[in-house]
Amino acid sequence: MLQKIKIVFATLMCVFIVAFVVGIYHTYKQNQMAAAEIEIDQIVETLEVINQQTKPDFERENNQTFIDSVAKCVYYIYNTTTDVIPVNMELLIAQAALESGWGNSRFAIEGRNLFGIRTYDLTEPHMLPSNNPKKWGVKVYQHECDSVQNYIDILNNGSAFKEYRKLKHDQDVNDPFKLLLTLGSYASDENYFPKVKSIIKKLRTQYTIPTE
Repeated sequence: MLQKIKIVFATLMCVFIVAFVVGIYHTYKQNQMAAAEIEIDQIVETLEVINQQTKPDFERENNQTFIDSVAKCVYYIYNTTTDVIPVNMELLIAQAALESGWGNSRFAIEGRNLFGIRTYDLTEPHMLPSNNPKKWGVKVYQHECDSVQNYIDILNNGSAFKEYRKLKHDQDVNDPFKLLLTLGSYASDENYFPKVKSIIKKLRTQYTIPTE
């Protein structure tokens, strides 16, 4: 009789343990599913916010409206791109002003290219300079903000700009004059650096740089 009681007790203990383990596992899975649902909801909400963002109208009536439009593109990119690394606003605007003639060059108006960014893949949309031997073209974009995005990507990922990233990202330097000196690969004009420096000084004394 005692032996039967022990067997029944052992059986009940096993059933209890199995039920306990199954209960814990079920609770764990439910919590996991709930966490996954929360994460999915957060992703959906983020995508909805991004989708609600529209590229700003780009205006170039004068130098200040050009500056404002470029800055709006930068903030649009920051708000709709999850892995973008911020750049120096003064340097970006100064280069855009120089490369595009304050937004009024042929490449800026017809190609929406604010930075004179080239392409060597002539199967993609491009424009040819008058003195071009047809080995490369100036890229054409659907919107000026797309050229700003490309500029940011080039500085943050281009193989020719490791010194820029070392100074900006590793050493946390945000002085536009110091950062400019790392952009030798960007300059095709021997007077490029003095010209950009001159525009940065004008930006500080004659114009307003928008802040987010």
